[in-house]
Amino acid sequence: MAAGRKGSRTVQAAGSPVVLGPAALKALETWLNAEARHVRHFVIGDENTLRHCLPELQGQVPPLREARPIAMAAGERAKSIEVCHALWSHLADQAADRQAVLVALGGGVVSDVVGFVGATYKRGIRVVNVPTSLMGMVDAAIGGKNGIDLDGIKNIVGTIRQPAGTYVHVPFLRTLGKRELMNGVAEMLKHGLVRDRAHWSAVCAAPLHDLKALEPLVQRSAEIKAGIVEEDPNDLDTRRLLNFGHTIGHAIEARSWESPQRALLHGEAVAIGMICEAWLSWKRDLLSREALDEISRSIQERYRPHPLDPVDHHRILQLMANDKKNADERFRFTLLEDIGHGRINVEVTAAQVTAALDHYRLLMRDGPKEAV
Repeated sequence: MAAGRKGSRTVQAAGSPVVLGPAALKALETWLNAEARHVRHFVIGDENTLRHCLPELQGQVPPLREARPIAMAAGERAKSIEVCHALWSHLADQAADRQAVLVALGGGVVSDVVGFVGATYKRGIRVVNVPTSLMGMVDAAIGGKNGIDLDGIKNIVGTIRQPAGTYVHVPFLRTLGKRELMNGVAEMLKHGLVRDRAHWSAVCAAPLHDLKALEPLVQRSAEIKAGIVEEDPNDLDTRRLLNFGHTIGHAIEARSWESPQRALLHGEAVAIGMICEAWLSWKRDLLSREALDEISRSIQERYRPHPLDPVDHHRILQLMANDKKNADERFRFTLLEDIGHGRINVEVTAAQVTAALDHYRLLMRDGPKEAV
């Protein structure tokens, strides 16, 4: 970790700086003045972030006061080739050149889409991430994974290309409701489960309505994510630790979009995936029963149960078949050896996945019902 400007500190994620602390936006101003002073800046966000966060960004970062804001749709359905086409066309109409800088102002969807657009427009222009959601601050905006969904399959088209920098300004979290905050908390819990037991315990104990209490935990999660990316930028080895909860979670999330019920947020689906995959860890004799019970109880207390119908199992397995971690037509999971220790590339059968889904369904029926 390196010291930055007074009030900020910087960690590296595959050579891309992640700036944390109350002076993060001041550090962005410094970078723009030094590295992008005489180029055009485009701030891309959804209608919510441009309304609620752009005024603060421009107020604190004077070089962006003349930037051209570009609005994109909000929500997971914006991760589409159609939205990318509209952004590419807008940049071309504005004669944006290869020296231009795109500022992604938003949550995980915005950073995924803008990162992909920046990686492909004129074979690559600079992107700066300014995450406004908890999900973005601790996970999506860090590490250079950019992409869109296709035919209901998450992130199947994309690139790994690091942003010029990520600047984490925690006060933007004031714009979020409880559900959006909990969406990001799922990734913070995951960071603790795969790498840092003390962080898991701290997140479980934190008063999440208190931004002052949350800020050091946000910074620690960002450090964990950046550290794992620094070890394995191209997702060939240890970075796969970050997939815990996602192999099943992504498929459940995609299935929820096809349902007439309320679609799940990414973190809500990952929470389900973590319960299922912790259970698989126990069934594979990797994880103790005590650790499984602690994980399941902690997640149940924080997330509402989601109905899973056994008739959906086949479709969930179909969606999992396109998971990028699979090899030789076999499911490859990240599972847990203990709280704070993950194991990558564990083969799991379709029958075991089905049993894990049944475990979740019965646990939600018989376990504690209170959730935030």
